[in-house]
Amino acid sequence: MRLLDKLLGAKPKRYGWIAIAALILMNIMTYYGSRLITSSAHFYDLTTPLDSMIPFLPPFILIYSVVAYTQWVLGYYWSACEDKKTVLFIFGAEILAKVPSMIIFLLLPTTMTRPEVTGSDIFSFFVSILYVMDQPVTLFPSFHCLESYILLRTLPMLTKAPEWYKKLTPIVSPLVILSILFVKQHVVLDIVGGIAVCEFGILSMKAAFKLWPQLRNRFFRRPDTRKDGKIKAKMKINPPSLSCDSE
Repeated sequence: MRLLDKLLGAKPKRYGWIAIAALILMNIMTYYGSRLITSSAHFYDLTTPLDSMIPFLPPFILIYSVVAYTQWVLGYYWSACEDKKTVLFIFGAEILAKVPSMIIFLLLPTTMTRPEVTGSDIFSFFVSILYVMDQPVTLFPSFHCLESYILLRTLPMLTKAPEWYKKLTPIVSPLVILSILFVKQHVVLDIVGGIAVCEFGILSMKAAFKLWPQLRNRFFRRPDTRKDGKIKAKMKINPPSLSCDSE
């Protein structure tokens, strides 16, 4: 345990663990809940001519599975180690991104035709197992893309993560996103959808951070007054900055 603590370098506080639990619960409700509801629905295929030009590369199953899940576990762990403001922003954006995802899963359930796995190598074997375990539904937007993209998008906000993680994330996230195409688990439009709902979550949290102090002061608190009867100015709370913001 001491070795693990030394490797991770930081521990989430109680609010960090609550954020992780809320995210896991939202993922289960969105991904598996929608599958139960749409089990007998009509599914749409969003495959485009571009998808037929993308090769099937079974070795990318390692990135799709091992690398991706390792990035998510570490990324959200270190995100949960940040201060309350940052944790609220990152996990809030992630959870809010799942709201339009759930709506799309219910109103526009998608599927795709996978290639026949003919190889006898170890990578083809694992792809075959993946195809049996994970049916090609709830594809648009791609959660693989959403998870890795938001970790890349919010990377500048992290102060607890080690430097090697910060240097590897800009490499790992694009590889994870590409892997969903190379193992034929998703189509190109699924990536577009994953990025779009992620940006929706981030913009929603930025708006919430800016509007909340005004709503709080207006509806939940009485304004502080000085002796002369004038209202004291409230401090504006800005959302954590992202390196790619134009602000």
